[in-house]
Formats: sequence, C-alpha cells, structure tokens
Amino acid sequence: MKEENGKTLVELTTDKIIRYITTRQLQPGDKVPTEAEFLEKFAVSRGTLREAFKVLIARNILESRQGAGTFISEKQGIPDDPLGLTFIYDDHMLALDMIDLRLMIEPKAAQLAAINATEEQKKALVEITNAMEERINNGKPYVELDGKFHQLIAEATGNKVIGNLTYILFTSIEKNIELTLNNLSVSNTLYYHHKILNAILEGKIFDAYNFMTSHLSLIREYMYENMTKDNE
Repeated sequence: MKEENGKTLVELTTDKIIRYITTRQLQPGDKVPTEAEFLEKFAVSRGTLREAFKVLIARNILESRQGAGTFISEKQGIPDDPLGLTFIYDDHMLALDMIDLRLMIEPKAAQLAAINATEEQKKALVEITNAMEERINNGKPYVELDGKFHQLIAEATGNKVIGNLTYILFTSIEKNIELTLNNLSVSNTLYYHHKILNAILEGKIFDAYNFMTSHLSLIREYMYENMTKDNE
C-alpha cells in the first residue's frame, strides 16, 4: 500500500534510516541504534522496521551481526555486481577487458597513494604485502590478500570514488589473479608489489605509477598470450 509520495511505509522508513545515517556521517563498522530506539524515533510498527532493515541489509547499507546488533556495512551500499559481470560468460575476455580498465585507473591510484597515504595506511600495506609473500612462499592461496593490496592502495589515494570503484572491480582482480595463479606469483606479483609498496612508502610518485603499469601490463600480456593459444 502506498502511503506518501507513492512510497510504501517500508520505503519511507528506509529513507528515514538512511537520512539518520548520513546526517550523522556514520562510518562503516559503526553501530546503529537498537530496534527499540528506532521504533521510538520513527513511530512505526516493529514489522515495518524489520522489513526496512531487510531492505537495507540487501542493499549492503547495513549488516546484522548475531548477538551484537546492526552496523553500517563495510560495503557502503555498493551492490555485489553493479556492472552485471555475472552474465558475461567468457571469463578470459572479461578478465582481459577488466585489466585494460585497471590499467586506466590503478597506475594513477598508486601515484596518488604515494602522495596521500597516511602512516596507518602505509603500515597496512606493509602488513598485507608480508602476509601475501608468506602465503606464496608456502604455496598457499593468496588471491584475497592480493586483491586487498590493490584495494588499500585505492583507499590511500584519498579519493572516495576511486576507493569505491576498486571495490566494485575486486571480483575482476580475483579473476585476473586466478588466471595467472602460480605462474606469475614470484616473478611478477611479489617483485612488483614490493616495488610499488616501496615507492608509496618513499613518496616516489613516478615510480609508483610506472611499477603499477609494468605489473598490470605483464599480467595482461600473459593472459593475452594464453588466450591466443587456447583459440588456436
């Protein structure tokens, strides 16, 4: 049933919760008021509030933690597949297209990170690089850590849009890594991640740009050569 401006009571309640979050500039991981507190604020039924919560959880704005409460989602409202990548069935061509896009974005992101990274962000990059090196040397999966390395660089740019965009591209980063797994892990991944890391730590903007470009270009070349062989 439509209640106001063509919106249902559940939709109006979700709008109120979003307004509550944005006016207070709540951050990912922040806890939101309890169900009882929201019921008092908005004067709606428990059923309506719970339906609104379900909508916001589905939209990656909120997340529920069993026994702890409801929090602002780390996904910050970004859909799981906003680019519709699930329905592009040629994995190799998709990975190649996505790395072309990454080449347009990530070298500049590395350059900005070399300028703007905080000490805390630099520390996180060192830790993730060391953890990834340990996994590679022990023959363990490292896809998640590799993606996190690139995500941290995007966040270190200080540009919120780049950070969110890289989060959206995270699935493609995983695909790129999986298609080159174990073949380029030492010769490319470890070598260039250390080069990129050191350039960011030392504020060397041109080195950061160039090393990221080389890193992604070698991945692209490897994938293209293998795709060509598969099509012969």
